Amino acid sequence: MTGELRKGVSDYYDATAREWADKWYPDDTMLPLLRRFVALLPGGPRVLDAGCGAGYESMRLKNLGADVVGIDISEESVKIARERNPGCRFEVTDCRMLARKEVGFFDGVAALALIVHIEDAELPLVFKNFRNALKPGGYVLLAFREGEGFSEERSYVEIGGVPYNRAFYLHKSKSVIESAEKAGFSYFEEWFLENAPGLGGWKYLVFRHPDDDWG
Repeated sequence: MTGELRKGVSDYYDATAREWADKWYPDDTMLPLLRRFVALLPGGPRVLDAGCGAGYESMRLKNLGADVVGIDISEESVKIARERNPGCRFEVTDCRMLARKEVGFFDGVAALALIVHIEDAELPLVFKNFRNALKPGGYVLLAFREGEGFSEERSYVEIGGVPYNRAFYLHKSKSVIESAEKAGFSYFEEWFLENAPGLGGWKYLVFRHPDDDWG
């Protein structure tokens, strides 16, 4: 597919939204981490599901007692999320352009597989937006694939004869932590998923917003 015009990330997830929904709505793999995450937050927490896809983890967060807002760049994914989760709010939004109205609104941000589509150079902006969106003392749960740089193997796919570039990036934990700390977060701890075949190489890091306000 080298040299061919490829559709991008949002196009890819628009084309595969139903497939992701069918796979992950019945799959509780992430539930232990989500339960642990919600336990860090105050009762009835407001949680931003950043890169929510078709809303399957939003559903689990809601079932755990959270007031959930999901954002994603895929219109088709958001459409499915709204259909399946009428008790949550979903918006077609890029995490690099969070609305100012969300400042200080959330107790927690769950960003599960979001930054695999974000370059290292843009991580400080993403973390700054997360910090702005969080209340002081709030937490971020981040899931990403360990490695370095753009992954051609995971980026270039073909669906129905149409080539896509879903722009999949690997990140070193050290670089992610440094970007978060530059934005004012403190590194909290690393979590692990047991009995999760097929998810090797994924990292789950938790960061904490300081108790002072963002300046």
